[in-house]
Amino acid sequence: MKYHDLDYAELLKDISKLLGTQGKILQRAFLHPESYRVSKKDFAKEYGNLDFVTNLDDTIEETLYLNLKRKYPELGFYLEEHSHLNDTNKEFVCFIDALDGTKWFINNIPLFSMLVGIERNREPVLGATFFPITNQIFLGAEGHPTTLNGKPVYVSNTRTLNNAIVSVEDSTHTRTWNLEKDWLNKKIVVLNNNCQRIRLLGAGGLSCAWVAAGFLDCYIDIFGHADKPFDITAGKALVKYAGGKVIDLKIAGLEYPRLIMGNHLIVEQISDLLSQE
Repeated sequence: MKYHDLDYAELLKDISKLLGTQGKILQRAFLHPESYRVSKKDFAKEYGNLDFVTNLDDTIEETLYLNLKRKYPELGFYLEEHSHLNDTNKEFVCFIDALDGTKWFINNIPLFSMLVGIERNREPVLGATFFPITNQIFLGAEGHPTTLNGKPVYVSNTRTLNNAIVSVEDSTHTRTWNLEKDWLNKKIVVLNNNCQRIRLLGAGGLSCAWVAAGFLDCYIDIFGHADKPFDITAGKALVKYAGGKVIDLKIAGLEYPRLIMGNHLIVEQISDLLSQE
């Protein structure tokens, strides 16, 4: 079925094939760390010298970009490693993170993924997340409910926070940390006291996909992802088309909105907790 001059079914098929092929490169490299190079990003000092990049981030992102750009010239792009190629003025914009979780990858911890998400006029309409270690691919788009390896998945039906397992994305190395750390620490304690479990996995792309599949009940980006939209665009679409709710919660006194996603009931309860004084 065609929507707005983009064939989402064909696009999902093409992205899935690209991620599968490029994911094999990451699979092999994960087992052979001597085969790739690691360096700090130019702006790493802003993140406490903890932001790294590999040559694979660079080459795989370029491969994804060139293949999608060639077949779908109507797409604009927002890339993590090749920002000079960014073009966000088009109706459709493709967000790519070829290796989300580089710090885990270079430490031989299998909590990394490959992300491709598409927005239409700033609204998520397609998401693809590939987990190379387990060969799990999550796909969803407008008119195409979210699937995991081809089988439909849905957000959880957990109704109350005291039964909810929640993934919280936190960071002490953001630009706003010193201004917001008291609020952040306070809210993490509140969440810990109200949820069955909270987990600070540091794997946003995977957490979003796991929420879409009902493995987790909710994902909260508690520090704000406004400067890294390529980390969460795919996940927004996957949760949306798995029957979930996705909101960017604006909170008085905080610069960026806080992303919350899950089933409707849990998202509303989390929103209330974060909004309270």
